[in-house]
Amino acid sequence: MYFVYDVPDAAHRHGPHAEELYANFESEETIAALLDHARPYVDLEAVNIRSGNWVEKVGGGPVFNYTYGFGLLEESIHTTLTLESLGVDYRGAPPLGIYLSANKPYCSALLRGAGFECPRERLICLPFTMTMAENACRYFGEVAHLITKPAYEESSVGLVLCHNEPHALWAVVNALQASLAPTIVIQEYVEGFDVTVPIIGQAKPLLLPALVLQRDDDTEPFVFSAAAKATKHSVHYEPLSDWWPEAEEMIRRMARTAFALTRQRDYSRVDARLTRDGRCVFLEINANPQLGLGKASFAVAARAAGLELGQIMAAIMRHSPDDLDEASPVVRAV
Repeated sequence: MYFVYDVPDAAHRHGPHAEELYANFESEETIAALLDHARPYVDLEAVNIRSGNWVEKVGGGPVFNYTYGFGLLEESIHTTLTLESLGVDYRGAPPLGIYLSANKPYCSALLRGAGFECPRERLICLPFTMTMAENACRYFGEVAHLITKPAYEESSVGLVLCHNEPHALWAVVNALQASLAPTIVIQEYVEGFDVTVPIIGQAKPLLLPALVLQRDDDTEPFVFSAAAKATKHSVHYEPLSDWWPEAEEMIRRMARTAFALTRQRDYSRVDARLTRDGRCVFLEINANPQLGLGKASFAVAARAAGLELGQIMAAIMRHSPDDLDEASPVVRAV
C-alpha cells in the first residue's frame, strides 16, 4: 500500500502568494511522523510525487492519495487525474468530487437548494470597477465585513476579510484577480464560530465528532486563512457536543447532504459557521483535507471519538469504516 503525497522543493516556492500557498503544504518531517503513527494500523510506503517516477513506484495501487487541497486547483488535482486515467486503485475524492467541492458558488447553490442556509454572495469577474464595488457593498447592506476568495479553489489561499466599503473591496478584489484568480466570490461575513465535521467512507460513510474552532481572542472578526491554518496559532478544535445539541444535529445533516451532493469519497470535511443564536450556515466542503497530527481537525475528532488517527487512515485504506463504528460509540453512521 502506498501513501502518495506532495512536498515541493525550494525551487518551486516562488511567485504570487507563495508564502501563503506553501504554508499549506506538509514537510517531509510531518509526513514521516504521520506514517510512523499510522503503521501500527496500516503499513504504508511513502511516495512523493515530486520524485519524478512516482507512477511507476505505485503501479496499480492501492494508493492513499494525499496530494489534493494543498496547492491551487489546476496543479493540485493533477495527481488525482493521473490516478483516475491510469485506473489505479486509490483512496480519496474522484475528479468530480474535487471539482464540485472546489466550485464554491455551485456548491453553495446545491446546499441552498437542499434547504440549508448559506452566506449571501456575489460572483465577480474582471474587470472589477469602482461602480461594481459600490453596487456590491450596497447589495450587502448593513453587513460590517465581507469575505473575498477565489471562486474555484480549495486551499484557502486568497481568503481575505475586508470592510464593507467600496474602496477597500475594490482594492482587495483587484489584488486577488491580478495575482491569483480572475473570478472572485464576495460573501457576507457571518458572526459566530467555525465548526467542522470530518467524514470518511463511501456508500455508507461515517461522521466523526463535530468540532468547534476556539480562539484565544474571539472579540475581533476572524477568517481561518491558509496561513492561520498552517500555524493554528492561538486556536484549537474541541468537540461541539457540549454546546447545542440542535446545532450539532443540523451540521451533521448538512455534512451528510453535502457529502452526497458533491460526490465525495473516502475522506472529506464540511465547514460551517455557528451563530451565537444557534443558526448553522454552510461554508464549504473540502475534499481530501489535511490529516496532520496534533491540532488538525481529523486528529482532534479521532481523539474525541476515542480513536487514533492511524485507525482512521486504516479504515479509509481498507474501505472498512464500520470497524470504527464498532470501536467507538461516538462515531455516527450517515
